[in-house]
Amino acid sequence: MISLFSIIFFTDIDNNFIDIPLRVQKNIKKKLAFHKNPDKKLEDENVRDLNRDEIVKNLNGRTLMVYFVLLNKKFIGVRELQRHLELSSPSVAKYHLEKLVNLHLVENRNGIYHLERKADLPILTSWVLIGKQLIPRVIFAAIFFTFLFIGYLFFVYTYWNKDSLFVILFGITIMVYVWLDAILQFKHKPI
Repeated sequence: MISLFSIIFFTDIDNNFIDIPLRVQKNIKKKLAFHKNPDKKLEDENVRDLNRDEIVKNLNGRTLMVYFVLLNKKFIGVRELQRHLELSSPSVAKYHLEKLVNLHLVENRNGIYHLERKADLPILTSWVLIGKQLIPRVIFAAIFFTFLFIGYLFFVYTYWNKDSLFVILFGITIMVYVWLDAILQFKHKPI
């Protein structure tokens, strides 16, 4: 005898694993999700199967910049986006917004485009949009370590010895590494 609780975990009452094919497990999960929220429509299979490669392929250039704006604002209209990014016409803004709608990242609600879900892309985690400028996150670490090193030199450093030489060499190494990383990211800017 199998209870509803045991179907969720795919085991019977005696905690023996039930050998259910994967597609049957997915159907059971869908039905259970539907019964929990009958008012909410189940997402289309194509939305779930939209793979990461397709999003990476289509999310570049101006479309990526539009996506960054939506990440910051959560919702935006066509004309507001055109003014914000200084695009040539509202149709260009609408084109990029519709591209995001087709990727199922944005939803159009009566002409206002709302962020539906966040794309899981590594490029999005390493950049910050400040105003209209796309800035790598590592620049903040570079600035922090630079001020920390300069503060050490001015306020803590008093005389030369092995320890102070080690701290100075370590500080210079860290600063060079972080600033080179920031410069390389600026050179390989996605937009």
